[in-house]
Amino acid sequence: MKRSAAGAAAVLFLLFSSCATNHLPVPGESAAVKKTVSIEYMAIADAYNDLAKYDKAAQYYLLAMKNKKLYWSAYYKLGRCYAMSKNWTEARKIYSTLLKRDPDNVSIKMSLAYIYAMEGKLKSAESIYELLWKENPDSVEVLTNYIDVLIASEKYDEAEKNLSIMKEKFSDDKNISLFEKKLQELNPKQVELEESDKDSAVITEEDTVLEENPAMQKK
Repeated sequence: MKRSAAGAAAVLFLLFSSCATNHLPVPGESAAVKKTVSIEYMAIADAYNDLAKYDKAAQYYLLAMKNKKLYWSAYYKLGRCYAMSKNWTEARKIYSTLLKRDPDNVSIKMSLAYIYAMEGKLKSAESIYELLWKENPDSVEVLTNYIDVLIASEKYDEAEKNLSIMKEKFSDDKNISLFEKKLQELNPKQVELEESDKDSAVITEEDTVLEENPAMQKK
């Protein structure tokens, strides 16, 4: 019996040694490995993103999203990658989802409006910028983008109206002269009206001079 017990013990020792050599599973180890891999994917994606290799970065953000704890962070960065690589359709899908999760986030609203504008969906972009401007009347960035979209939509009168507001509130902003030049080029009708107003002013001034100086009137 003793020999038999000793033999069994020896067999168990060999089996244990074999399992140890082949790596004995540890509870929770698989999850830990997956988490580590996901973190590495995120780091690789960030590195590609910093190098402006957005297509590569997007691939690794998709892999990192498999980790629930990294999902939304990777998802947000994935949306930015799509926008930076001008994949407007995919970018819009992501930013629309992000806005549903955080409806008061001004940055996400601005990004979504920009994406709509780049897609050529100017009406949607205009609606967002108009609302943003009402909610953020001290943001020159919002007003600048709003005017830009109005000009692109050929709503020159609205653009002029908001440009006047920009001149009053942000008189030192460099975009004022750029918008004025753009509107002069794209809205010749407005230029003609301005020239007509100038001519009217000159005529009125001449009439006033003549009235005040009867000797200058033609006989």
